[in-house]
Amino acid sequence: MPDNNSDARWSRRALLTKVGAAGVAVASAGILGNTGWERVAADSSVSDAVYKKKDKDKDKDGPSETDECCRKVTLAELRAETAPAAETLYFVTDSGQEGWFVFDTGDTVSSDNTGTVVVSTDGSRFKRLYDDALSVKWFGAKGDGVTEDTAAFQAALDAAAGRKLYVPKQSGSYYLSHQLFIRSRTAVEFEAGTIVQAVDTLSVTAPYEKLIRILDTSDVRIIGNGAVLRMNKTAYTTGEHAHIFDISGSSNVTIEHMNANDSGGDGFYIGAYQSANTVCSNIVLKNCRADNNRRQGMSVISVDGLLADNCRFTNTIGTAPQAGVDIEPNHPGDRLRNIRFVNCVAEGNKARGFMTMIKKLSPASEQVDIVFQNCVSRNNAFGFATVYGKDGSVAAKGEVKYIDCRAEYEKWSGFFELSSSADSVRTTYVRCTAYNCNVNNGTGAAYSYAASFFLSSTTSEARTSVGNSHFIDCRSIDDRSPSLIRRGFATYGYEGFTVRDIWFRDCESVGHTVSPFQFDTDTRNILVENAIPYVYVQPVAGPVSLNWIGGIVTNAGATEDIALTLPPVQEGFTFTFRVESPHRIKLVPQSGESILSSFGSGWDVQSADVGDTLTIAGSGDGYWRIANCRGSWLPDAVRQIRSPYRTVAADTTLERADGQLIVDASASPIAVTLPPASDAAGMKVVVKKIDSGTNAVQIQTSGSEPIDGGGSSITLMAAGQSAGLFSIGTGWIVL
Repeated sequence: MPDNNSDARWSRRALLTKVGAAGVAVASAGILGNTGWERVAADSSVSDAVYKKKDKDKDKDGPSETDECCRKVTLAELRAETAPAAETLYFVTDSGQEGWFVFDTGDTVSSDNTGTVVVSTDGSRFKRLYDDALSVKWFGAKGDGVTEDTAAFQAALDAAAGRKLYVPKQSGSYYLSHQLFIRSRTAVEFEAGTIVQAVDTLSVTAPYEKLIRILDTSDVRIIGNGAVLRMNKTAYTTGEHAHIFDISGSSNVTIEHMNANDSGGDGFYIGAYQSANTVCSNIVLKNCRADNNRRQGMSVISVDGLLADNCRFTNTIGTAPQAGVDIEPNHPGDRLRNIRFVNCVAEGNKARGFMTMIKKLSPASEQVDIVFQNCVSRNNAFGFATVYGKDGSVAAKGEVKYIDCRAEYEKWSGFFELSSSADSVRTTYVRCTAYNCNVNNGTGAAYSYAASFFLSSTTSEARTSVGNSHFIDCRSIDDRSPSLIRRGFATYGYEGFTVRDIWFRDCESVGHTVSPFQFDTDTRNILVENAIPYVYVQPVAGPVSLNWIGGIVTNAGATEDIALTLPPVQEGFTFTFRVESPHRIKLVPQSGESILSSFGSGWDVQSADVGDTLTIAGSGDGYWRIANCRGSWLPDAVRQIRSPYRTVAADTTLERADGQLIVDASASPIAVTLPPASDAAGMKVVVKKIDSGTNAVQIQTSGSEPIDGGGSSITLMAAGQSAGLFSIGTGWIVL
């Protein structure tokens, strides 16, 4: 190679005396930047590895005429080398690409990638000396906002497999790149302030292109240090798949402190696009941001093990669904397992903040397991939404949980279920709060019914039912003046479906203008239990509203006797009545229905004694059962009526009207089955064996319900032996 620079040749020892071993290590790690190797301290020690075969003690006397040489060269000069020496160190001086190279005499196949392998015109391979870290600058990335750096980035990523790639801050406005693939066992770290922008020509038709592809790989870590990966969003006015990050079929992927903004699709996509593996696993996003993306901040399609910790998904707008986060599988074989969103925020998105759509899953799918904890949804159309679970035999199973989540200033409802069948996944809300929602003051059912927590359906996704929802210690709060929340918790039969299997425990509504709870007439099996029940004042005759389920209805302020007409009996409906004004409250069932006490039915149930209370619960057999009675709601004469009884000589199932059962087991053993304790709370019955034979009378519960907290049956053997039993709702006790 020509030597046109008098400073181009030093002895190996002379050069290393200047730069030291630290110079080799630091330069090879790409840390020196444009200032080069001259800045390394001259007093650094020299390692044995650098001297290779030479005797270190002998070298202390100074270089001899036979010492190997060190050269400083440009990349162009290295590629022009036709007579390389195996004992020569070559120091490349190109700005940003500085580093040491050696001639590898045994390599005839490696390709030139500019960064770690340089091939000369005669086929000689020069290899960069470095530890584990590479710099994208070595491979020719410019970062000037004009030059497309795709080839340099991809070469660097390919070379970094099994190592770490460092991306220093760009020299100009940003790095410009087309689609890039990250390989397995790769770490990538960006310097703070780095910006990588996609070209404007990513394909928005299949096969789609994205900025970063993590496809069928494992063990990838990306450390952003606040770096921004983005697109020119105005160039992507059609399509929805031009994502920043596409993680498909991959495992053990961690992305930290990274911004994924302004895409023509999603900031982050986690699924199985073009992948051999149909599910991702063990994906972690920490302190990441996704802002102003066209379709979603994040889409989750198929994953088993996802943690999004302290991430923000903001200002999505462009094409549906336009959510902060959309969890939406494409096929029954997709998986939504072990998904956790912790301390995350969705804000300012065109549609929902956090949405789970399970329409495409089936009974054959693995059970859904999703938890949102300490997450905040703010200023979206809706906050937290669970939608489109299917009915009956085609329903997917599992659970979506919202724990300590908060929805604020949403245009409509804070927490929303739409066409999510009661046969499908359970939705559980624990200590969730909706604060000052319904900003747009929507009063119709299509716009959240002015409710903070709302369950409904739609014609386009008709269901026979919605529900299977549990609300525990949740709050609806509106402290605005005037208040825009009319109902704290509401269901609405917008398309004539049934709402069923809903629990409210210790839930509270503050600042509503209509009612804390509002239930549609097609509501079934709703439980409202509050340690401090709501009190509903009804001083005049009229119907008992379903909105009063679980509350206390009083006649405070009444000036005369009143009759309250009960709604049609439905299992699970519970009402408590309390006399507060010295006027009679009379309960009137619907035609053909009655109120059943332990004395039978058909009696007038009424009281005018202040302080008297009565609790009734609907049952599946068309009766209102008296669950708790304090005072004189029944006539005195009724209490002296003998309890109803019947005699049997064969297996039988007790009915709620049974007070005493006389059993003759002389012909054969007899089984007496108790009704389900949950349906017969407050029921008392006595069973007596009258024959003197040896056949047993076995009293057994339905299923595995306990008797006295133990087994599920007791046996009567002796003549005249009897047992009195009482239902406590969860089992039976012996009196």
